[in-house]
Amino acid sequence: MLLVKLLESTYYIDAQMIRDAIRNRSSFNLIYLDAMFKIDVFIPKSRPYAQQELRKTRLISLEEGTRPFYLSSPEDTILNKLDWYKMGGCTSKRQWEDILGVLHRQNQALDFVYLRHWAINLRVADLLEKVLSEVEG
Repeated sequence: MLLVKLLESTYYIDAQMIRDAIRNRSSFNLIYLDAMFKIDVFIPKSRPYAQQELRKTRLISLEEGTRPFYLSSPEDTILNKLDWYKMGGCTSKRQWEDILGVLHRQNQALDFVYLRHWAINLRVADLLEKVLSEVEG
């Protein structure tokens, strides 16, 4: 797999995990070895939201002088994690804490109109409002 060959000297990467994620339209992760930084990669599902999500990606370097990556917007990170949280039966403490972390760090810069619109579309509006009230409270 070309992606594995390109990244394996700098990242922990598992080819089988990637194949499974592509087949199941789910996610996999990489670990940037120099900083032990975990990167979640979500394979978009075939739905209108996926097209909008791709339009909002941003090109960012993790460290100066390193190759940049396209990253999801904070809003889309929240929406995806809410979706994964719901699919997991609303039991993943890790997903919930990740969502709270993004909200705490990005709160002032978030597009709440976008968040609420797509939360309704993804059927996670109740969870979005719950996590927003937790951040405010």
